[in-house]
Amino acid sequence: MDTGQSGVVEGDGTVWDPRLVSMMPNHASDDLATWLAQEVQPMVDDRIERSIRDRRYQDRLRYQVGTGGKRLRPGLVLLVGELCGCDQQPLLDSAVGVELIHTFSLIHDDLVDGDRHRRDDPAFWVEYGTAEAINVGDMLLAHALTLIPDEGTTLAAEAVREMTVGQQVDFALADRRDITEAEYLDMVEKKTGALFDLCVELPQTLTDTDLDIDGYSALWPAFQIRDDLLDFEAGKGRKTIGNDVRAGKHTLMVIHADDERVYDILDKPAEQTTAEDVDTVQEIFEETGSFDYARHRMHTLVDEALAALETLPDSPQRHRLIALGRYCTDRDH
Repeated sequence: MDTGQSGVVEGDGTVWDPRLVSMMPNHASDDLATWLAQEVQPMVDDRIERSIRDRRYQDRLRYQVGTGGKRLRPGLVLLVGELCGCDQQPLLDSAVGVELIHTFSLIHDDLVDGDRHRRDDPAFWVEYGTAEAINVGDMLLAHALTLIPDEGTTLAAEAVREMTVGQQVDFALADRRDITEAEYLDMVEKKTGALFDLCVELPQTLTDTDLDIDGYSALWPAFQIRDDLLDFEAGKGRKTIGNDVRAGKHTLMVIHADDERVYDILDKPAEQTTAEDVDTVQEIFEETGSFDYARHRMHTLVDEALAALETLPDSPQRHRLIALGRYCTDRDH
Protein backbone atom coordinates (compact mmCIF):
# COMPACT_ATOMS: atom_id res chain seq x y z
CA MET A 1 0.00 0.00 0.00
CA ASP A 2 1.64 3.27 -1.15
CA THR A 3 1.27 6.48 0.82
CA GLY A 4 1.67 10.07 -0.10
CA GLN A 5 0.72 13.49 1.12
CA SER A 6 -2.65 13.32 -0.60
CA GLY A 7 -3.71 10.01 0.95
CA VAL A 8 -3.46 6.26 0.92
CA VAL A 9 -3.60 4.38 -2.35
CA GLU A 10 -5.50 1.11 -2.01
CA GLY A 11 -4.82 -1.98 -4.06
CA ASP A 12 -7.65 -1.03 -6.42
CA GLY A 13 -6.12 2.39 -7.02
CA THR A 14 -8.63 4.26 -4.86
CA VAL A 15 -7.18 7.12 -2.82
CA TRP A 16 -8.41 7.44 0.76
CA ASP A 17 -7.34 10.44 2.82
CA PRO A 18 -6.33 9.32 6.34
CA ARG A 19 -6.72 12.88 7.60
CA LEU A 20 -10.49 12.44 7.36
CA VAL A 21 -10.58 10.41 10.56
CA SER A 22 -8.36 12.81 12.45
CA MET A 23 -10.61 15.70 11.51
CA MET A 24 -13.85 13.99 12.52
CA PRO A 25 -14.00 14.82 16.24
CA ASN A 26 -13.38 18.52 15.48
CA HIS A 27 -16.58 18.86 13.47
CA ALA A 28 -18.21 22.16 14.42
CA SER A 29 -21.64 20.64 14.98
CA ASP A 30 -22.50 19.17 18.37
CA ASP A 31 -25.21 17.06 16.82
CA LEU A 32 -23.94 13.50 16.97
CA ALA A 33 -26.55 12.28 14.51
CA THR A 34 -25.37 14.82 11.97
CA TRP A 35 -21.75 13.80 12.49
CA LEU A 36 -22.62 10.15 12.01
CA ALA A 37 -24.72 10.82 8.92
CA GLN A 38 -22.49 13.34 7.19
CA GLU A 39 -19.00 12.16 8.08
CA VAL A 40 -18.92 8.63 9.45
CA GLN A 41 -21.50 6.99 7.18
CA PRO A 42 -20.03 8.17 3.85
CA MET A 43 -16.53 7.09 4.88
CA VAL A 44 -17.63 3.70 6.19
CA ASP A 45 -20.00 2.99 3.31
CA ASP A 46 -17.34 3.86 0.77
CA ARG A 47 -14.92 1.41 2.40
CA ILE A 48 -17.62 -1.28 2.47
CA GLU A 49 -18.35 -0.73 -1.20
CA ARG A 50 -14.69 -0.97 -2.15
CA SER A 51 -14.30 -4.15 -0.11
CA ILE A 52 -17.16 -6.00 -1.84
CA ARG A 53 -17.09 -4.64 -5.38
CA ASP A 54 -15.17 -7.66 -6.71
CA ARG A 55 -16.97 -10.26 -4.59
CA ARG A 56 -19.46 -12.75 -5.94
CA TYR A 57 -23.06 -12.00 -4.94
CA GLN A 58 -22.12 -8.42 -4.20
CA ASP A 59 -25.75 -7.38 -4.77
CA ARG A 60 -26.74 -9.58 -1.82
CA LEU A 61 -23.88 -8.32 0.32
CA ARG A 62 -24.82 -4.75 -0.54
CA TYR A 63 -28.57 -5.09 0.10
CA GLN A 64 -28.62 -4.92 3.90
CA VAL A 65 -26.04 -2.16 4.03
CA GLY A 66 -28.23 -0.17 1.66
CA THR A 67 -31.21 -0.23 4.02
CA GLY A 68 -29.54 2.53 6.02
CA GLY A 69 -28.56 2.66 9.66
CA LYS A 70 -26.95 5.11 12.03
CA ARG A 71 -23.34 3.80 11.77
CA LEU A 72 -23.18 4.28 15.52
CA ARG A 73 -20.83 1.34 16.09
CA PRO A 74 -18.17 2.32 13.56
CA GLY A 75 -18.40 5.88 14.87
CA LEU A 76 -17.62 4.56 18.34
CA VAL A 77 -14.65 2.57 17.00
CA LEU A 78 -13.27 5.69 15.33
CA LEU A 79 -13.67 7.83 18.45
CA VAL A 80 -11.96 5.35 20.75
CA GLY A 81 -9.26 4.77 18.14
CA GLU A 82 -8.52 8.49 18.06
CA LEU A 83 -8.11 8.47 21.84
CA CYS A 84 -5.69 5.55 21.52
CA GLY A 85 -3.69 7.06 18.67
CA CYS A 86 -4.55 4.14 16.40
CA ASP A 87 -3.17 4.18 12.85
CA GLN A 88 -5.82 5.33 10.43
CA GLN A 89 -6.10 2.46 7.96
CA PRO A 90 -6.44 -0.38 10.50
CA LEU A 91 -8.81 1.84 12.46
CA LEU A 92 -11.12 2.36 9.49
CA ASP A 93 -10.98 -1.34 8.58
CA SER A 94 -11.86 -2.21 12.18
CA ALA A 95 -14.80 0.18 12.11
CA VAL A 96 -16.07 -1.33 8.86
CA GLY A 97 -15.57 -4.87 10.15
CA VAL A 98 -17.65 -4.09 13.23
CA GLU A 99 -20.40 -2.56 11.08
CA LEU A 100 -20.53 -5.68 8.90
CA ILE A 101 -20.78 -7.91 11.98
CA HIS A 102 -23.74 -5.76 13.02
CA THR A 103 -25.17 -6.07 9.50
CA PHE A 104 -24.94 -9.86 9.56
CA SER A 105 -26.73 -9.91 12.91
CA LEU A 106 -29.58 -7.76 11.55
CA ILE A 107 -30.22 -10.17 8.69
CA HIS A 108 -30.50 -13.06 11.14
CA ASP A 109 -32.48 -11.03 13.70
CA ASP A 110 -35.16 -10.04 11.19
CA LEU A 111 -35.49 -13.67 10.13
CA VAL A 112 -35.74 -14.95 13.71
CA ASP A 113 -38.19 -12.23 14.76
CA GLY A 114 -40.27 -12.47 11.61
CA ASP A 115 -39.88 -8.74 10.96
CA ARG A 116 -40.84 -8.14 7.35
CA HIS A 117 -39.34 -4.66 7.02
CA ARG A 118 -36.03 -3.05 7.88
CA ARG A 119 -36.74 0.66 7.82
CA ASP A 120 -38.56 1.32 4.53
CA ASP A 121 -37.27 -1.76 2.71
CA PRO A 122 -38.31 -5.41 2.78
CA ALA A 123 -36.21 -7.41 5.23
CA PHE A 124 -33.50 -9.47 3.54
CA TRP A 125 -35.34 -12.76 4.14
CA VAL A 126 -38.49 -11.31 2.57
CA GLU A 127 -36.58 -10.15 -0.50
CA TYR A 128 -34.39 -13.22 -1.02
CA GLY A 129 -35.80 -16.02 1.13
CA THR A 130 -34.82 -17.64 4.43
CA ALA A 131 -32.06 -19.87 3.05
CA GLU A 132 -30.23 -16.94 1.48
CA ALA A 133 -30.72 -14.86 4.62
CA ILE A 134 -28.85 -17.47 6.64
CA ASN A 135 -26.12 -17.95 4.06
CA VAL A 136 -25.51 -14.30 3.17
CA GLY A 137 -25.51 -13.39 6.84
CA ASP A 138 -22.73 -15.93 7.34
CA MET A 139 -20.97 -14.55 4.26
CA LEU A 140 -21.04 -11.03 5.70
CA LEU A 141 -19.66 -12.26 9.00
CA ALA A 142 -16.76 -14.00 7.28
CA HIS A 143 -16.08 -10.90 5.20
CA ALA A 144 -16.10 -8.73 8.33
CA LEU A 145 -13.47 -10.89 10.00
CA THR A 146 -11.18 -10.60 6.96
CA LEU A 147 -11.25 -6.80 7.28
CA ILE A 148 -10.40 -6.60 10.98
CA PRO A 149 -6.62 -6.54 11.56
CA ASP A 150 -5.06 -9.83 12.66
CA GLU A 151 -4.45 -8.59 16.20
CA GLY A 152 -8.19 -8.11 16.67
CA THR A 153 -9.76 -11.13 15.00
CA THR A 154 -9.81 -13.30 18.13
CA LEU A 155 -11.42 -10.49 20.08
CA ALA A 156 -14.00 -10.05 17.30
CA ALA A 157 -14.75 -13.79 17.18
CA GLU A 158 -15.23 -13.82 20.95
CA ALA A 159 -17.66 -10.90 20.65
CA VAL A 160 -19.70 -12.78 18.04
CA ARG A 161 -19.75 -15.82 20.29
CA GLU A 162 -21.10 -13.69 23.14
CA MET A 163 -23.74 -12.23 20.83
CA THR A 164 -24.95 -15.70 19.87
CA VAL A 165 -24.94 -16.83 23.50
CA GLY A 166 -27.07 -13.81 24.32
CA GLN A 167 -29.46 -14.69 21.50
CA GLN A 168 -29.71 -18.24 22.82
CA VAL A 169 -30.43 -16.95 26.31
CA ASP A 170 -33.14 -14.75 24.78
CA PHE A 171 -34.70 -17.85 23.22
CA ALA A 172 -34.60 -19.65 26.58
CA LEU A 173 -36.23 -16.75 28.42
CA ALA A 174 -39.10 -16.54 25.95
CA ASP A 175 -40.97 -19.45 27.55
CA ARG A 176 -40.67 -18.22 31.13
CA ARG A 177 -42.89 -15.95 33.20
CA ASP A 178 -40.52 -15.50 36.13
CA ILE A 179 -37.64 -13.64 34.51
CA THR A 180 -35.77 -11.27 36.80
CA GLU A 181 -34.37 -7.91 35.81
CA ALA A 182 -30.87 -9.27 36.48
CA GLU A 183 -31.45 -12.07 33.97
CA TYR A 184 -32.73 -9.59 31.41
CA LEU A 185 -29.68 -7.35 31.85
CA ASP A 186 -27.33 -10.32 31.59
CA MET A 187 -28.96 -11.31 28.30
CA VAL A 188 -28.74 -7.75 26.97
CA GLU A 189 -25.09 -7.39 27.98
CA LYS A 190 -24.32 -10.40 25.80
CA LYS A 191 -26.72 -10.01 22.89
CA THR A 192 -26.45 -6.23 22.47
CA GLY A 193 -23.48 -5.25 24.60
CA ALA A 194 -20.86 -7.65 23.23
CA LEU A 195 -20.54 -5.82 19.91
CA PHE A 196 -20.49 -2.40 21.57
CA ASP A 197 -17.78 -3.68 23.93
CA LEU A 198 -15.83 -4.75 20.85
CA CYS A 199 -16.07 -1.18 19.52
CA VAL A 200 -14.36 0.07 22.68
CA GLU A 201 -11.90 -2.78 23.18
CA LEU A 202 -10.70 -3.30 19.61
CA PRO A 203 -8.81 0.01 19.18
CA GLN A 204 -7.27 -0.47 22.63
CA THR A 205 -6.08 -3.95 21.66
CA LEU A 206 -4.60 -2.73 18.38
CA THR A 207 -2.59 -0.06 20.22
CA ASP A 208 -1.90 -1.91 23.50
CA THR A 209 -3.70 0.89 25.35
CA ASP A 210 -5.90 0.84 28.46
CA LEU A 211 -8.24 3.83 28.66
CA ASP A 212 -9.80 2.55 31.90
CA ILE A 213 -13.38 3.25 30.79
CA ASP A 214 -14.91 -0.18 31.43
CA GLY A 215 -17.86 1.47 33.20
CA TYR A 216 -18.92 3.00 29.90
CA SER A 217 -20.44 -0.40 29.10
CA ALA A 218 -23.46 0.55 31.23
CA LEU A 219 -24.56 2.40 28.12
CA TRP A 220 -25.33 -0.79 26.18
CA PRO A 221 -28.32 -1.97 28.25
CA ALA A 222 -29.55 1.64 28.19
CA PHE A 223 -29.40 1.47 24.39
CA GLN A 224 -31.45 -1.75 24.42
CA ILE A 225 -34.02 -0.33 26.81
CA ARG A 226 -34.45 2.61 24.43
CA ASP A 227 -34.97 0.08 21.64
CA ASP A 228 -37.64 -1.64 23.75
CA LEU A 229 -39.40 1.69 24.26
CA LEU A 230 -39.15 2.60 20.59
CA ASP A 231 -41.15 -0.49 19.72
CA PHE A 232 -44.20 1.42 20.96
CA GLU A 233 -43.25 4.68 19.25
CA ALA A 234 -43.42 3.67 15.58
CA GLY A 235 -39.64 3.72 15.55
CA LYS A 236 -36.84 1.19 14.99
CA GLY A 237 -37.23 1.80 11.25
CA ARG A 238 -40.36 -0.34 11.15
CA LYS A 239 -43.76 0.40 9.68
CA THR A 240 -45.79 -0.81 12.69
CA ILE A 241 -45.49 -0.72 16.47
CA GLY A 242 -45.52 -3.79 18.69
CA ASN A 243 -43.12 -6.01 16.76
CA ASP A 244 -41.51 -7.11 20.01
CA VAL A 245 -44.97 -8.09 21.28
CA ARG A 246 -45.61 -10.20 18.19
CA ALA A 247 -42.19 -11.80 18.59
CA GLY A 248 -42.97 -12.66 22.23
CA LYS A 249 -40.00 -10.72 23.57
CA HIS A 250 -39.63 -10.26 27.32
CA THR A 251 -38.53 -6.64 27.53
CA LEU A 252 -37.85 -4.70 30.72
CA MET A 253 -41.43 -3.41 30.63
CA VAL A 254 -42.76 -6.97 30.52
CA ILE A 255 -40.67 -7.92 33.53
CA HIS A 256 -41.71 -4.83 35.48
CA ALA A 257 -45.44 -5.17 34.69
CA ASP A 258 -45.40 -8.92 35.49
CA ASP A 259 -48.97 -9.25 34.25
CA GLU A 260 -50.54 -12.56 33.18
CA ARG A 261 -52.51 -10.81 30.43
CA VAL A 262 -49.25 -9.64 28.87
CA TYR A 263 -47.71 -13.12 29.09
CA ASP A 264 -50.78 -14.64 27.46
CA ILE A 265 -50.45 -12.27 24.51
CA LEU A 266 -46.71 -12.86 24.20
CA ASP A 267 -47.34 -16.61 24.05
CA LYS A 268 -49.49 -16.24 20.94
CA PRO A 269 -47.96 -17.05 17.54
CA ALA A 270 -46.92 -13.84 15.78
CA GLU A 271 -49.49 -14.27 13.03
CA GLN A 272 -52.28 -14.52 15.63
CA THR A 273 -51.25 -11.40 17.55
CA THR A 274 -53.64 -8.59 16.67
CA ALA A 275 -53.37 -4.82 16.78
CA GLU A 276 -55.81 -4.95 19.69
CA ASP A 277 -53.37 -7.23 21.55
CA VAL A 278 -50.60 -4.70 21.06
CA ASP A 279 -52.91 -1.93 22.32
CA THR A 280 -53.74 -4.01 25.39
CA VAL A 281 -50.07 -4.52 26.24
CA GLN A 282 -49.40 -0.83 25.77
CA GLU A 283 -52.27 0.10 28.09
CA ILE A 284 -51.03 -2.31 30.76
CA PHE A 285 -47.52 -0.84 30.57
CA GLU A 286 -48.98 2.61 31.04
CA GLU A 287 -51.21 1.53 33.96
CA THR A 288 -48.37 -0.25 35.78
CA GLY A 289 -45.86 2.54 35.24
CA SER A 290 -43.63 0.16 33.29
CA PHE A 291 -42.80 2.71 30.59
CA ASP A 292 -41.78 5.21 33.27
CA TYR A 293 -39.72 2.59 35.09
CA ALA A 294 -37.88 1.62 31.89
CA ARG A 295 -37.10 5.28 31.14
CA HIS A 296 -35.81 5.76 34.70
CA ARG A 297 -33.52 2.71 34.46
CA MET A 298 -32.31 3.86 31.06
CA HIS A 299 -31.31 7.30 32.35
CA THR A 300 -29.68 5.81 35.46
CA LEU A 301 -27.54 3.53 33.30
CA VAL A 302 -26.53 6.42 31.03
CA ASP A 303 -25.46 8.49 34.04
CA GLU A 304 -23.39 5.53 35.25
CA ALA A 305 -21.76 5.18 31.84
CA LEU A 306 -20.91 8.86 31.53
CA ALA A 307 -19.34 8.88 35.00
CA ALA A 308 -16.76 6.41 33.66
CA LEU A 309 -15.52 9.07 31.23
CA GLU A 310 -14.51 11.48 33.98
CA THR A 311 -10.99 10.02 34.04
CA LEU A 312 -10.40 10.92 30.40
CA PRO A 313 -8.68 14.22 29.65
CA ASP A 314 -10.84 16.90 28.10
CA SER A 315 -10.88 16.43 24.33
CA PRO A 316 -13.24 16.53 21.35
CA GLN A 317 -13.38 12.72 21.44
CA ARG A 318 -14.48 12.70 25.09
CA HIS A 319 -17.24 15.19 24.27
CA ARG A 320 -18.39 12.95 21.42
CA LEU A 321 -18.53 9.95 23.75
CA ILE A 322 -20.65 11.96 26.17
CA ALA A 323 -22.91 13.01 23.29
CA LEU A 324 -23.22 9.38 22.25
CA GLY A 325 -24.54 8.54 25.71
CA ARG A 326 -27.20 11.20 25.49
CA TYR A 327 -28.01 10.18 21.94
CA CYS A 328 -28.86 6.68 23.15
CA THR A 329 -31.73 8.06 25.19
CA ASP A 330 -32.85 10.78 22.78
CA ARG A 331 -32.83 8.87 19.48
CA ASP A 332 -36.11 8.21 17.70
CA HIS A 333 -35.02 5.19 15.64
